[in-house]
Amino acid sequence: MNTFKQKIFIPIFILVMCLLSISISTNAKVKVYNQHGIALKKFKVSKFKYVHNHNYTRKDYHKHYHRGYRRTHNHIKSYGGNYRTYAKTLFFLTSARRNSKHRRWNPQSLVITPNGKFAFVMYPREVVRYNLFKLHKMDVDFKHPILSEKQIKSAVKFGPIIENGHGQSLSYNYKTHRLWFINMGTMNKHAKLEELSMKTLKPVQIIKFHYSKAYSLSNELAFDKRGNLYTYTRTSGNGAIKNGTLRISKGYISHHKVHFKMIMQGIRHAPGYLTQSLSYNPRNNRLYFVSDGGILSAPVNKLGHLKNHDIRDTKFLTRREFEGLAFTKNGKGHLLLNRSPEIMTFSHF
Repeated sequence: MNTFKQKIFIPIFILVMCLLSISISTNAKVKVYNQHGIALKKFKVSKFKYVHNHNYTRKDYHKHYHRGYRRTHNHIKSYGGNYRTYAKTLFFLTSARRNSKHRRWNPQSLVITPNGKFAFVMYPREVVRYNLFKLHKMDVDFKHPILSEKQIKSAVKFGPIIENGHGQSLSYNYKTHRLWFINMGTMNKHAKLEELSMKTLKPVQIIKFHYSKAYSLSNELAFDKRGNLYTYTRTSGNGAIKNGTLRISKGYISHHKVHFKMIMQGIRHAPGYLTQSLSYNPRNNRLYFVSDGGILSAPVNKLGHLKNHDIRDTKFLTRREFEGLAFTKNGKGHLLLNRSPEIMTFSHF
């Protein structure tokens, strides 16, 4: 190697090694566990049954989403289903459309802390924590907040760039008071269950697992107050389980592994075509299945032996894109919408 090449090679080598050392130190605190075997317990599909709830399914309108830009608050009324409610704007979220590194104009999931103080919003590649109490005092509730640097530092925390997949499943474990999400594509059989720090907004634990050989996992996640976790899919195609059914699985985390079992009763009619979110209300112990313009709920303690009257279904008079749903400990519901990014609250749910 001649002198000139040495002069070029040595600085580049040192630079690469420095970058590698930075990468290693950055990821050193993330504990990764590789789970062997299948996470979903075997079951006989011939024993799978249905609760034949009324068909209030909203038609697919994702190609014709309406935008919700306003100078004052929005409101959404329900017009169909067997349970009626009303939602209005709580807060318009900050956006960063012009910044190629951030996609805060495209929120995907929402967590509200039990006391209602913080909202954690997961975007593709990032999580942002909003202090709703401080923002309310700043009187930025019904405005697209162009916050000053001082206000941002005191009320909004922007997390680092992370690899979080679609970002649709951020969820709060009511037993351990920790955040988790599923990292994957839109739907797959392999995934990563990741714990997210509420302070640093970075992953601190990753469980890599294989859900099933025959059944797909979707990007939905919720925890109940006992720490059980839930996920679901809306079935499609000509499989053994009827098309358009909500197929639910229940699981738990133990010794850095995740285990699932199938709930052997499906909800025959989903609230809509696309699955957007799954949420748990600690006040009434119900799971909420969210689709665009439609939300269905069922009691956790009756999963597997539901009756028609157990199902609540609500159709909303809107063509907005529903992204997430979260509840406080008192049962106050918060709905995350896109176009433009916004959090709404329900009068009751």
